[in-house]
Amino acid sequence: MIRKTFTAIIVIGLCCINAQAVWAVKEEQQQVILISFDGMRNDLTKKYVNEGKLPHIQKVMQSGVTAEYSTTISPSLTAPSHAAIATGTTPSKTGIVSNQWHEAGTSLGNLKDAFHAELGVSPLWIEARKQGKKTATVAFAGANPKVEKQGDYSIYYGDTWSESRLETLAFQKAKGWNQVPDSFSPLKEASFSIKLEKVKNHVIHVLALDTEDDGHVHYDTFIFSEDKTIDKKDERARGTNWGSLNLKVKENQTAGFSFKFKKLDENVNEAKMYRTAVTSGVIDGPEGFSKDIKERFGFFPVQDDTKAIKKGWITRKEYEDISTRFVKWVTDVSLYIKQTYNPDLLMFYAPQIDHEQHEYLLADPRQPGYSPEKSKQYMQYVEWSYKLADQVVGQTLDSLGPNESLLIVSDHGMEPAHSLIQPNKVLKDAGLLVLDKNGKINHEKTKAYAVASGSAAHVYINLNKREKGGSVTEQEYKAIESQVMELFKEEKVELPNSKEVIQYNIDQIINSVKQDGLDISFLQERTKEIYGAFIHKDIHPYGKVINTSGTDKKKVGHSHSGDILLMAAPGYVMGSGFSSLVKPAEELGTHGGDPKRKELRPIFMATGHQIAEERTIPPVSNLDVAPTVYKLLGLELPSFVEGKPIEEVFE
Repeated sequence: MIRKTFTAIIVIGLCCINAQAVWAVKEEQQQVILISFDGMRNDLTKKYVNEGKLPHIQKVMQSGVTAEYSTTISPSLTAPSHAAIATGTTPSKTGIVSNQWHEAGTSLGNLKDAFHAELGVSPLWIEARKQGKKTATVAFAGANPKVEKQGDYSIYYGDTWSESRLETLAFQKAKGWNQVPDSFSPLKEASFSIKLEKVKNHVIHVLALDTEDDGHVHYDTFIFSEDKTIDKKDERARGTNWGSLNLKVKENQTAGFSFKFKKLDENVNEAKMYRTAVTSGVIDGPEGFSKDIKERFGFFPVQDDTKAIKKGWITRKEYEDISTRFVKWVTDVSLYIKQTYNPDLLMFYAPQIDHEQHEYLLADPRQPGYSPEKSKQYMQYVEWSYKLADQVVGQTLDSLGPNESLLIVSDHGMEPAHSLIQPNKVLKDAGLLVLDKNGKINHEKTKAYAVASGSAAHVYINLNKREKGGSVTEQEYKAIESQVMELFKEEKVELPNSKEVIQYNIDQIINSVKQDGLDISFLQERTKEIYGAFIHKDIHPYGKVINTSGTDKKKVGHSHSGDILLMAAPGYVMGSGFSSLVKPAEELGTHGGDPKRKELRPIFMATGHQIAEERTIPPVSNLDVAPTVYKLLGLELPSFVEGKPIEEVFE
């Protein structure tokens, strides 16, 4: 009896120990969520937080870890910077040297899109999978399932099948409709055709109904159908409210668009209707995953529509509706994946800050169209984009469990652009780039060509045997390289003598000191501009001219790199044309220049499980993000990683 009792005690004890062990394992199971806000500036984020405009981001800063600032890699562009975040390595290893580049072995002028290119080393979502973790990415730059197998759950930008339009609909008596609901006025119909890329066009029929029994003719409901038989797949829109419609574009592939009536009279004889571009996404995962996402959330929506607002098709509010719909779609899908599929690592992306700053970062008196009133209006648009990011953070914070941590990063900042410079014009004037009578590159005579992106450009020497149709021999190469380097180092443009420019730079210094204290490099840049404007001094617009085979090779040298990397001085954006050396900028915000500049610094914040509380840490690098995630997940650091875990992040 004693023996049986003793045995039972041992069994019960072992069960308890085993249960505790299982519970301990469960307790230690870590989930990491990483959000990248494209273009989010460190200084503007903190400014808006101090003004009480970003309460959820402020909560992260107060409860977790915030870096004084972060720095990114050279050039400070979206694709290279996201590659650095995802891998912990520089472009010399990732191969993502710009947002676009020229590949060796092809003719000059042939370009490669970085967002559809394979990374040279494995990103977090692949390496974590190799070590037994479940990973998910949504719209994250570099995580394109069309390129190669990505995370366990991957969603990315797909195709644009048709551009947006303002449709004119002529309504007439309806005929041939089936399963029609009641209408208190005679049915009316209209139709429009959507021309789709590489597939059969779609004709959409629109049925107008009067659903109010009030004795008045008032068409208030519209049904969109491709076959005139009304069923669940057809969309109903009420008045001038937004609606959306799914389209089958290929076997097992759907796309869609959103629409909104702009002008409606009660009789709807004729109506104006705006529709977004027809877009689709790429969804990859286990069996049933794609179907689940499409059924719950619909098609991958369009990101924005700047063209429509510039043409007057939509209002600013409607433009914001479109951008918000995209950001909300990505956020909702990401957090649904987090809750339903329970990945160990989830990474997703929001683009609206980058886009708004490119279009509306009007702060410098030298910028085209500048006025204090216009600057105030445009900066409200920029502020809106940061507030939308704050909503994403709030929604994500609400979803966090006890064993989950959140990292908030950005790829780069953004600075005002006042002038467009065209390095190919410099090369053309020097006789190094030759055009034929049709304005195309003459490969037999051209010796160098620049590929521009943002405030950076790679210059490729047309080396024989390396480039298709190369015109430069190995014996000539060094002389051409030296000539190109000197051309851009010596190039100057006139800096306008302006009291507004001087005052602008003084204000920037004062605001910087108030917010962040004395920043020596920022002070030097601004003092230089004040001095130049005061004495009407010419400026070198090509701020950095880097030989990619020289001392900086470890950071920027790769077969995708040009022989020379150009990074513009503050206020300048690169163009690929040949028409002029300098002209007014076509976009108001730019990045790609020296990542050390204050306006180009991104953010880093973290909160949640394993993260220290209420801590401001010294500056970090985007190269350190991936190593920090590896440590949070308890994974081995791959040998190719150049960054280091941010130790101050941890409790």
